[in-house]
Amino acid sequence: MQTPDRTPRTIPSPDAIATAQATIAALSRPADIRALSLVSLEMVMAMRVCAIFRHAGRDPVPDLARRYRNVETAGAIDGFVRTVLRCWPERFTVNRPCCRALTPDEATLVALSRAARSGDRDGFSAAVDGFVRADRHDGLYNATVHAVALLPAWAHATVPSRRGKAPQP
Repeated sequence: MQTPDRTPRTIPSPDAIATAQATIAALSRPADIRALSLVSLEMVMAMRVCAIFRHAGRDPVPDLARRYRNVETAGAIDGFVRTVLRCWPERFTVNRPCCRALTPDEATLVALSRAARSGDRDGFSAAVDGFVRADRHDGLYNATVHAVALLPAWAHATVPSRRGKAPQP
């Protein structure tokens, strides 16, 4: 059926409707922080701690230095946070440290830290392409790589899976 001055209407197939509903449901369900690697978890928690300190008008570096037992790591994390705040096109939103859900900005941060840890420059750019201006990708990538590289060794450790194994006494 065609009406004057309008394009013909098409009815979406049931498969297209189901796919759209599944996509909307997935987007409305925030990611859970418990499923993250230790590196990604540390990056998200550092961002949350920095947000609390900045909101209180305090410098987060001393607390980060105590947390990581390293002033250089604390400075790298603080530099990373400052770079994100400078590069992000809008306010970077974080949840409280006790919250298990990730904000969309934190989920993007997880993708960035994963790409930086694996040295995937193209994947890093793809995660923020169309969101962060292209001329800011290099600085953001370098700050992320620097912060991830200086995280303590325990954050880079791989936790073995216990699936299919009997519980240890």
